[in-house]
Amino acid sequence: MVSIKIFLNHCTFHANVIEKRRKSYQFLPLEQHRARDISEAARELSSTVHPCQPSSFPGKTPSETFGIAKLMVTGFEWQAVDECKEKLNKNVKIIKERGKIYLNVFWNQFAQIQKMRSIDNVFIVADVRKFEFSGISKEADLQLFKDAVHNDMKLEKALNIWKNITGFQGKIYPTIDEYNRAEKDRKLCNTIITSIKGKKRGQDPSDTEKDEILRYRVTCERTGKHIFESAEVARAIGGELQDKYLWLVDLSTYYLEVVCKVISNELVTQLRVTHESKHHRNIVSFGPTTLRATVCYNLLRLAHPNLGDIIIDPMCGSGSIPIEAALVYSQCYIMGGDNHPKAVFKTKSNIEASSSKCKIDLLHWNVSQLPFKDSFVDIIVTDMPFGKRSGRMIDNRILYKEILIELGRIMKPLTGRSVLLTYDRRSFSTALQAARNLFCVTKTLGVNIGGLQAAVYVLKRTDISYEQFKPKFVKHITYKKK
Repeated sequence: MVSIKIFLNHCTFHANVIEKRRKSYQFLPLEQHRARDISEAARELSSTVHPCQPSSFPGKTPSETFGIAKLMVTGFEWQAVDECKEKLNKNVKIIKERGKIYLNVFWNQFAQIQKMRSIDNVFIVADVRKFEFSGISKEADLQLFKDAVHNDMKLEKALNIWKNITGFQGKIYPTIDEYNRAEKDRKLCNTIITSIKGKKRGQDPSDTEKDEILRYRVTCERTGKHIFESAEVARAIGGELQDKYLWLVDLSTYYLEVVCKVISNELVTQLRVTHESKHHRNIVSFGPTTLRATVCYNLLRLAHPNLGDIIIDPMCGSGSIPIEAALVYSQCYIMGGDNHPKAVFKTKSNIEASSSKCKIDLLHWNVSQLPFKDSFVDIIVTDMPFGKRSGRMIDNRILYKEILIELGRIMKPLTGRSVLLTYDRRSFSTALQAARNLFCVTKTLGVNIGGLQAAVYVLKRTDISYEQFKPKFVKHITYKKK
């Protein structure tokens, strides 16, 4: 009886604690929680971005820092965090959000940021401020943005850092006469400018002349409920920036993109550093399902290659994974192959067009009958058929099982690792049940590949030899439609 009373008192105590925590916690929708976390992260990081005079160049001394934001494929945030700590400092403070990370860097560390291979785009966090929107009058809310840009927003420090990083040679602070002259010249050359429009990320800022005035555009992204649209915010802020700095508006052939993120009642202003995404590398001959180079690097990081490891991509497609592996892990032996002759030809073209000679052995093979002896391969990294552009989901049920059993045959027991990207989770789970004695799942990541919610499975080879393995056949049950 005494033990029962103690147990009941213990349960009552914990119930009271949980109730107090529940009442003290502010319940918000998931979207608002994410918005609040992002705004707090950006506000904390932008606290070191102070306004300065245009004549000086802050941030160039090693003791000064500035906030940056880096974007990557959703699901690979931790790989970007790990790479940051490897290249910068293991004690660097990094704030992770969905599809992005924030951190403060010193000026002499930014060269290492540019060398990162897991990220797509880099931004400078220029300004963060809070508003109290009326929610009734659209004009009044938009006027708040205009007043903030005109009176309070100081972008000089971030602009000077952006100019030095990107190598922009033109004028960021032109006079009114220089602006009028440039606007007049642009109207005369309007037909020439129109003919070269259409590039997605504008122009390279380093390809400018000293007398050229900065061309820019403003992009707005919103999170939360507002009575105004994103395009209206971009128009309001862009007009004020033109009046304040006398820049030329150009939505296609711009040099600077100002990205304004309206998160609930806050505005985070960022300057794009990368005029072109970092995933545009290595590949010149594309296939229907060519992976981004940044995705390939993140997949390879999950395998943790060591010196002398044999890395194989049995379904290489255009060769994105083998080429990235050869460039980053040159101390490993890289092989790739595919069943389709056109895919092998495209991979060969990309290897030959690579900036540095990639040491890759390329073969034409069948993934279900690979030309390797048992227990031979250390690492397998591949992009499996999604069943969308390549193959069909109904065929993946059999194909995935054949692939996993064959991969289990050629992988080294205990030390063999495989990183497999797929969209067809159901077929992969069924195949994994059939080959569950050969693999154990060490990690599963949900990633966004071209708008599809795909998954990355990190498998480790068990100690069971292939001779001892007996496939577990899973019966497929089809239900009749009512």
